[in-house]
Amino acid sequence: MSLYLQGTLPWLFDPDSPELGTLAREAAARTSATPCDPDALEADSALFTRLLRERHFGVATGRVALPEVTLPRAETWGELGALRDELRAALVDEHIRIFGAPRPSVADDGPAVEREVVAGVLVLRIRRLVGTPDDERLLTAWAAGADGDFAHDRIIVDLRGNSGGNDGHTHDWVSRRVRAVERFCTSAGWSVRGKPLGYWNAVAWRQAIYGLDGASLGLLSQRHDPQPDDVLELGVETHDLTAGDLPWAGRMLVLVDGRTRSSGESSAWLLRAGLGARLVGEPTFGMIEYGDIVQYALPRSGLVIALPTKSNDFGVPVESVGFPVDVPLDPATPVADVARRFDTFV
Repeated sequence: MSLYLQGTLPWLFDPDSPELGTLAREAAARTSATPCDPDALEADSALFTRLLRERHFGVATGRVALPEVTLPRAETWGELGALRDELRAALVDEHIRIFGAPRPSVADDGPAVEREVVAGVLVLRIRRLVGTPDDERLLTAWAAGADGDFAHDRIIVDLRGNSGGNDGHTHDWVSRRVRAVERFCTSAGWSVRGKPLGYWNAVAWRQAIYGLDGASLGLLSQRHDPQPDDVLELGVETHDLTAGDLPWAGRMLVLVDGRTRSSGESSAWLLRAGLGARLVGEPTFGMIEYGDIVQYALPRSGLVIALPTKSNDFGVPVESVGFPVDVPLDPATPVADVARRFDTFV
């Protein structure tokens, strides 16, 4: 399959490749029982090792060592679950995903964002921070509607089961209300001429699945334009939270559980640090020390793997551990019960 651009940095998808469109849609629908070609996997084994060495951020930057890796002669994608788990443990990276390998069910049917008022408390259910074009429209509208939300003096943000995506939506929602926080997070990441490396593949993958409208304006605006003389740049940045111009004097609870992961976790930590929210529930999953996850594919076998293009340091170990909570609570507790007892948690 011809999947990648030629004459520029390696591992950049070719958005005009018809094979990419076919593969992306097929990979998105894979299950553990979906057949794969053992001969093709064996033929792709050396390329798989090269991909990990060049495009897993932790390996390529010397943060972690890559163990010896061999693709198994699997007949279904589900058989690659053991390899995926070995890589996660060795590289201390819970984000690693091989499409079709078994994964716990984190889906929560329903819109990405829902709001209601219960016992005088605004309740926001944020199921995911990325998704279909409809999800993206809801998330954009949520951030744009911050003035109405922060007119309430008591807010619950329910992030239980949130599998992550783009915490930029959360930053946009709170930006005018946060208090100043120094060194909220330190990140290291790859860029090309000042733009994140990962956005090129992210846009190409989403458009291959959903069409040209599948990528948000934010992704499109941050995507670099590949050129023959491009150089992969490594940058380190300390992220401070700058005090907003509309400080909020209200109180907030953020509900989390062991299924809250990735940008769901960083969103919870942002609300705690920036607004003084109380985290209620159980420790989060622990999938946040890497970020800006990007899909890559191997041409013979069609194996698709998601790898990070940046690292995050919140000052404490989080990967495979999770962020702690301020108030332990059974994660199955209905949000309406929490709303009615709001004042007992703060």
